[in-house]
Formats: sequence, structure tokens, C-alpha cells
Amino acid sequence: MRRRYRAPAAVAIVLVALGAVATAVCLDAPSDGSVVRLGWRPDGVVVDVPAPAGGSGLRTGDLVTGVAGRLLADGPGAVARPPLGTTVPYDVARERPAVVAVRIERPDPYPLVLTGWGNLVFVVALAGLATALYLRRPDEPATPPLLVLSAGLLGSTFTVAAGLPALVLATGGPQLWLFHLNAIGAYSISWGALLAFTIAFTSRHPQSPRVRAATTVAYAVPPAGMALWSGVAALLAPHPLGWLGLLHTGQTAVVALTLATGTIWGFVSYRGNRDAVMRGRMRWLLAGATAATVLGIAGWHLPELLAGARPLPWGALGLSGLPFVAGIGVALRRHRLFDIERLANRSLVYASVVAILVAGYAAVVALLVGGLRLSQTMAAALTAAGAALALAPLRNLAQSTVNRVMYGDRHDPAGALTRLGSRLQAVLLPADVLPAVVETVARSLRVPYVAIDLADAAGTCREAAQHGVAVGAVHAEPLRYHGTLIGRLRVSARDSDEPLDPIDLRLIASLAQQVGTAVQAVRLHDDLVRSRAEVVASREDERRRLRRDLHDGLGPTLAAIGLKAGLAARAVPAESAARPLLDEISAEASVSLTDVRRLVEALRPPALDELGVVGAIRARASALAGDMSIEVIGPEQLPVLPAAVETAAYRIAVEAITNAVRHSGATRCTATITPVNGGVEVTVRDDGRGLDPDRPAGIGLHSMRERAAEVGGTWSVRSARGDGTRVRAFLPTSLGREPDDPADPR
Repeated sequence: MRRRYRAPAAVAIVLVALGAVATAVCLDAPSDGSVVRLGWRPDGVVVDVPAPAGGSGLRTGDLVTGVAGRLLADGPGAVARPPLGTTVPYDVARERPAVVAVRIERPDPYPLVLTGWGNLVFVVALAGLATALYLRRPDEPATPPLLVLSAGLLGSTFTVAAGLPALVLATGGPQLWLFHLNAIGAYSISWGALLAFTIAFTSRHPQSPRVRAATTVAYAVPPAGMALWSGVAALLAPHPLGWLGLLHTGQTAVVALTLATGTIWGFVSYRGNRDAVMRGRMRWLLAGATAATVLGIAGWHLPELLAGARPLPWGALGLSGLPFVAGIGVALRRHRLFDIERLANRSLVYASVVAILVAGYAAVVALLVGGLRLSQTMAAALTAAGAALALAPLRNLAQSTVNRVMYGDRHDPAGALTRLGSRLQAVLLPADVLPAVVETVARSLRVPYVAIDLADAAGTCREAAQHGVAVGAVHAEPLRYHGTLIGRLRVSARDSDEPLDPIDLRLIASLAQQVGTAVQAVRLHDDLVRSRAEVVASREDERRRLRRDLHDGLGPTLAAIGLKAGLAARAVPAESAARPLLDEISAEASVSLTDVRRLVEALRPPALDELGVVGAIRARASALAGDMSIEVIGPEQLPVLPAAVETAAYRIAVEAITNAVRHSGATRCTATITPVNGGVEVTVRDDGRGLDPDRPAGIGLHSMRERAAEVGGTWSVRSARGDGTRVRAFLPTSLGREPDDPADPR
């Protein structure tokens, strides 16, 4: 690991160690049972008392102005540190000023944990996730600042949770400066790391010198801001206590500004990023960060700055940051953020177990102490025993839940098969079967890539459907139907260094048996479509050949026979016996020629061979126009098309135009014939009243759908009341093969 990757780890260790030392000092020093929530007050400090039944003498909301006859405004060190067990008089402002006798004892950690459990859960969860990310991906630019952020919040939060009693503001000493070194110094460093994390994560070139410089500046901004504010506050404050109050007020403002700046930076970067994968990752992280920012600023920082009060309890502040951790977790699962799913699995299991145990421990201890009146020691012992018994079942439950979230149904083959069967039953169109299969298998196994290949007569496989992108080794499972190879199911590993487990392979083999049946059904349907398209193509080619033979061969021959018989009749005297015979031959030739012309027109529209597809449609549109403006758009010379495709395109376009003229009430209709890759697209739009959804489809719509299906194409109609109708058909030129439709069928 290079030096620049070691530095964040060293800073994180120092921050955590500093917090641990400060927490130990706070819990070991004498306490009056109070916890000071510092803010600007000109005459004292308002205290919280987590355990008012402990005999402190103070109550939550008391304004403490002096200790042992000395004003807090006189500054730290004015009062000597009292021994444990002694009683000290406190000057307190309640309804009226009073002197309260306060007993000095060691602080009880249980009420402190109960008060700040929300903050502790948040920082522990964030620290666990950040540590896992850093251990697996130290070279990822966003992981070092995230590690520093979590370490700073962890150390400072534990220190603040241990509490700063009002007594320390009078006695001073290591407890006071260690507390502020964490609550101000380490806290500022952690928020600088938040800005650095935002820049590194959202940058498209995080390793560039410019981004590195911006990250370095981001680290320094909040600490520098607090250093500057401390100097200004020293000039503004009338006494040392006022200076501490202004210092904490400035810290609240810096945190709020940092949160808002990071969120705005994330939004701007998200809007400017065109990478779909990166936008997917940023979307979840940004959503979690935004929720955490709004909750934190609205529920804590802004009310604290404006009114000196807060609507949320102090211990709930950390819960507002959990959406940020959840956003990272969702990005990990759905978009493979930092590619650490195996380590994330273990981290999520242990983090969830620890969080549940801590919350349950605190709740049960509070219930035993408050409800059953047990002592703290007995309640703690009973709860610890219960936690030890619940550890194994809780871990198994957490492991199964996390496995289901990250790996899907690989531990529940029956559930995976049931889900696949239900998904196939819901599919309506054969073309949607294979996409539904690969999507269901990918979601059931929580793998990034699944594909199905179909085998041809020679045994060569071609990809027919795929879901996602492969990131690791791809396992190919053969698909068989009655012993015959019909394709293969390909499944990617979850990571480049995380191959599929044997349990995954067994589940894939089980799924392959059911998938093989579905694939065979799709193959049979494709064969049917291909065979019908080939029959239609042969029929239309034969019709075109017959039309040409009749039009160019038999028709002119009959016309010549009739003409010659007429000329011969003129040369024969009227009284001759041959004259009626010649007249009869001429009449029969004329009737036969009429029958031939009728047959020619029935076999294939003559205009197709005379004018081409676009010209034939344009000629027919001119005859139908009337009061409606009809425009036919398309190249005069289309690529050579199969006879079946020419006929289908002409019939569909003319039928759609006819429907628009007769039923739409439109003033304008546009028919577009466009050659596309692999076929031709026919689109007819009008600006009429649209189709009546309560009226069943007529013969014309069924006819257009059947003509498109005959050649293996697709057809759709889209209409809304008052918004006109659009008929669209894609007709492949490669008859007998599955169409490659590049256009949107919707």
C-alpha cells in the first residue's frame, strides 16, 4: 500500500484513539450527573440529567450559573476538583434562583448510552462500512476520506456521549480540553473529510492533479473555518464561558454549511455526469445524503442557530444520518459500488447484529431498571446473559436475511423455481419469454449478468437474450430437451475474484431444466413463424411470377389473337360461313383478355410493379384524399424488397390511410415508408379523434396485424382520445429469420 493510502488510515487511527482516551477520561472523572449541551448563553449553561433518580440534585433544563460559590463565567480552574462522595452547592436558575446541593459521583454509563444510542448506532454502522471499504479498496479515491469521516465522527461522538458535566466548566483540567479537542477539532476534520469524499466520489477523473488539489482543500476548509472563528469568538466573548458557547455555535454553523455544500455539489455533479452506471450509483447515495442533510439541518442545526432549541432529541440526531449509510448500502447491492460484495455481506451481518444487540440491551436494561426496580448491576447481568443466548440465533437470522438481499434464492432452490414459473406464466408474448427468464434468473441469484444462447442445427450457439453486464468468470450451463442440446444458460460470477459457489451451480443446474422447456417452446414458435414467413414469401414470389407471365405472355397473346381475328373477319365477305366464326373468336379473345386482367390485378396490385411501393401508396392516397390532406413520405427508389414485403407494406399503408379517411375525422394524415437496418418501416399518423377504447378492433386492424405477422414482422397501434392515431409496422426483408427490429415498437 502506497504512502498516500497509509496517511488516511493513520489519521483515522489517531482520531479514534483520541476519542477513546477522551471517553475513558470522561467516564473516570468525578461528575455531578449532568450533561452540558453547549451553546451561547450569557450567564451559564443549560444541563440535561440522563438519570435524575440518581441523587444528583440537578434537573433537566436547569440553568447552572455557579459552582461552589464561583461563577462559571469566571472560567475553568476557578474551583478545585472535589473528591468523590462530597456535596457541592450549585447556583441554579429555575422558577427563581436557588442553591442546590449536588452529590459528586462517577458518571453512570448506562443512562448516557440510552440517551445517545441513536448517534452511537449511526457512527458504528458508518465506521464498519468505511473500514470494510478501505480494507478491500484502499486505492479507490473515495474510500480514504470516508474512512477519515467515520473515524472522526466515531471518536467525537463517543466522547460527547460520555458527557461534559457542568462541574468540569468550573474545575477545568484534561477532561475539558480533551472533550473539546474531539467535539471541535476531530469533528471539524471529519466534516472536511465529508467534502473530500463528495469531490472524490462524484469526479469523473478522481486521480487528476486538479481533483487531488480540490480534495486537499476540502479537508482543510472546515478546520480552518473553525480556527478562524475561534479567534473571532475570543474577541466577541465577554468571558471564557461565552467563548466556549460561541465556539460550539460556530461549530453548528460549519456543520450545516458543510452538509448543504456537499449535497449541492452532489446534485450539480449528478446533473453533469452522462455515465449511466455512475449516475445509478450517485442516485442512491445522493438520495440518502439529501435525506440525512434535510433531517439534520431542519431537526437540529437550524433551530439551534436561530432559536437555541432543537425539535429532535440529542440522541436522535445520529438516526438522521442513517439514510446516508443506507444509500451506500443500496448502491453496493444494486450498482456494485466499489465491488466489495463479499466483505459487505459479512459487514452487514455483524453490523446488524451489533446494532440489534446494542439497541435491545439498552431497552431491556431500561425496562428492568425502570419497570422491575432492579439495580443497574443486576439488570446488566441478566441482559448480558440474554444477549449471549440470543447471539447465535440472531446471527443466523441476520446471515439468512443478508444472503437473501445480496445472493437471492441460492439457499432456497424451491423459491427460485417457483418465482421463475410464476414469471413465465405472466408472460403473454413468446418474444418476451427469454428476456423474462434471464431477468428472473439474475434477480433470483443476485448476479450481474445472465444470457441465453440458442443452438442451431449445426450446434453453433448465438445469443438470444441477455441481462446486465458480465464482471467475472461466466459459467455456461447446457440446456437440453429430451437429451438434445438446444442452447445454454450463461451466468456471470458476482465479482472478478468471487467465483460462483457450488450451491450457486446446483441452483443454476436446477433452473436450467425448467429454462430448457421454455427455450424449446420459444424455438418451436420461432420455427413456426419462420416457416410461415417462408411460405408467404414463396407464395408472393410465385404470384409475382404468375402476374408477369400473364401480363407479359398470355395477355398480349390473347390480344393478338383477337386483333388478327378481327382483321381476318374484315377480309371475308359477310355471307361467308367463316365470318361468324371469326367474329366469335374475336369476342372470346376479348373476354379471356378481361379475365386475365382481373386475375393479374387479384394476384398483386399492378401499381407495385409499375410505380414501386412509395409510388403505389401515393397513387392510392390521391384517390382516397377528398377533404383530408394526405402526405406520403419515402424514397422513390427503395432497396430491392421481397414480393411479400412489398405487398404487406402496400396493404398495411393503404388500410391505415383508409381507416383514417373513414373514421378518424382528421384533417391531415402522413404515411412514412422508411428503409431501416434489416427491413422496412411503415408508419401512418393522423390528427383525428383517436380510437374508441370501448369499441372492439375491426377487421382492418386485424388484417394489418396478420399481414405483418405473415412476414415475421411486428405491428402496433397507439391512440388516445383527441390525440390522433399512429399505426406502425416493421417488416423484415430477411424472411424466414427472426427480425432484428431497431425501432421502438411502442
